[in-house]
Amino acid sequence: MLTDWRFWFSVPAVLALGVVVLFPTGFLFWMSVSHWILTEPGVYFYGFQNFATLLNSSAFHSAAWVTVSYLVLSTTIMLGLGFAFALALSRPGSPGYLRALIVMPLVIPPVVAGFTWRFLLNGEIGFLGAYLLPAIGLETNLLASPVGALFSIVIADVWSRTPFMFLIFLAALQSIPRDYYEAIRLDGAKRFQEFWLVTLPMMKGAVSVAILFRIIDALNTFELIYVMTKGGPGRATQTFSLLGWKIAFQGFDFGGAAALGVVMVFATTIVALIVFRRFMRSA
Repeated sequence: MLTDWRFWFSVPAVLALGVVVLFPTGFLFWMSVSHWILTEPGVYFYGFQNFATLLNSSAFHSAAWVTVSYLVLSTTIMLGLGFAFALALSRPGSPGYLRALIVMPLVIPPVVAGFTWRFLLNGEIGFLGAYLLPAIGLETNLLASPVGALFSIVIADVWSRTPFMFLIFLAALQSIPRDYYEAIRLDGAKRFQEFWLVTLPMMKGAVSVAILFRIIDALNTFELIYVMTKGGPGRATQTFSLLGWKIAFQGFDFGGAAALGVVMVFATTIVALIVFRRFMRSA
């Protein structure tokens, strides 16, 4: 293989992959089993003590609950909205400007989106928090309430990330051969039967890809939540990503933060395998 000239063209890509992926991953695993606290001298092998301390902490349990709640709520809403928008705008002759409007939030950075929604939901000067919500009888300040803050970051994230799912579903819908619909219509199928027997089965691959990207994106969401709530009030919106930041840069415990990163890697991998076996094998 080394004598094949085509092999050497892959060497730069392999080296780049090793530098940007393999080395940082290996370093993360090494940090997770090391005692590395900036306020204490020395870095040494610590075994699985970082994992034991992390898994027994109340902050980890709270962050796990918040992360799962945030992930399930936002993903469910995004799937529904993205699918509905794609169905509505996949037909020939659909207005192009509507597609542009739906995609527009995707180009806005998460920091800007977080500041925008924080201002809109502000209970004193925000259009939604200070005027619209009180007008319909909701006097509570959403960002100051644990449940309201969680729903606020979900709403902001849905607004910001639904366009990505919309694009995936739109591309998948437009790739379904029209012959399938014509064949089932000849058998007397109704609209709902077309959707159930043709559209949904052909969309399994796109749905699995959208879910995988969403899980990875949700576990790594930091800027939007930090800008809006900083994980508060209390721990109401403290996800794994914010907990890792606090462990590393407030507690100066790099080993504990790396242990949390390893837990997130394994959790993402397990969920990805489940989604792959459930959807991709039958797609």
